[in-house]
Amino acid sequence: MQNNLMEPTNLPSLPAPGFIELRILESPIPLALTCIAVGVLVFATLRHSTHAKRIGRPAILLGLITGIGIYLTGHFIITDREHLETHSNRLVEAVIAGDTQSLNQLLSEKIEIKSSFFKVTNKDRVISQITSRGTTALDSATVRDVNTGILGSQMARTQIKVRVKGDMIPPLSWWSVDWTRSSPDTDQWIATHIEALWIQGFSNP
Repeated sequence: MQNNLMEPTNLPSLPAPGFIELRILESPIPLALTCIAVGVLVFATLRHSTHAKRIGRPAILLGLITGIGIYLTGHFIITDREHLETHSNRLVEAVIAGDTQSLNQLLSEKIEIKSSFFKVTNKDRVISQITSRGTTALDSATVRDVNTGILGSQMARTQIKVRVKGDMIPPLSWWSVDWTRSSPDTDQWIATHIEALWIQGFSNP
């Protein structure tokens, strides 16, 4: 049985990203440094041999070009997963601040929010609940982690770990958010369903 005071180790699995998306577009630095290091190693190994000019110099040049190319590609291309991570952070910030304008942009008209404590549907009702209750009990709230899975060209899901500080409020929680977009060509995702996965101290969130 999962201890409800400890973070869960069995969150629902999400589709994993492909190698190119993860290692080149999202985290290019390790692979870029590896390419450069291989080029330098080949050059250092052959610099005193008769193959230095024919193999060593082209190898270091190729390593540098490849490494820099990988880094620049990852730096300038923003993936769907990265857009969704940004949207997840914006969503939490908007809820905490009661930011009506941002909530209107981030929530679907038919948004549904569920936990064992409440269930609210319809964007106007959700925003009204957020803004009317306010966040006076909260000192601060931060996103500590975001897991992202692409479910289709226009569907995705994120799992958001939130830490809050305030009176009589569980400090840690995990939330699942379903997202959709109108076209595969846009990066404007909107949340359609939000559900509590785990709330610290509660066996049934």
